[in-house]
Amino acid sequence: MTDAPSDGPATDREPLVAPATKSSLLWGLVGGLSFLVLAQGYELLGDLGVGFAPKLGVAAVVAVGAATATHLTRDRLPTENESP
Repeated sequence: MTDAPSDGPATDREPLVAPATKSSLLWGLVGGLSFLVLAQGYELLGDLGVGFAPKLGVAAVVAVGAATATHLTRDRLPTENESP
């Protein structure tokens, strides 16, 4: 007979990444992917003529910049849940 798992030790674990860090990394990912979408749209409408590697490099720089900016300014900007 098997017992149901207990709620003890499994729920007491700390998250692997802090929520603020996770949020910053996800915003960085959004920034990098947004750049790639805009570059693809520009390439479809015009003649960009830039290879895949430079676009990927710039997207990585944008992702790091967006993640860093988000992490540094997260305490300075109000959220919609906070009242003034």
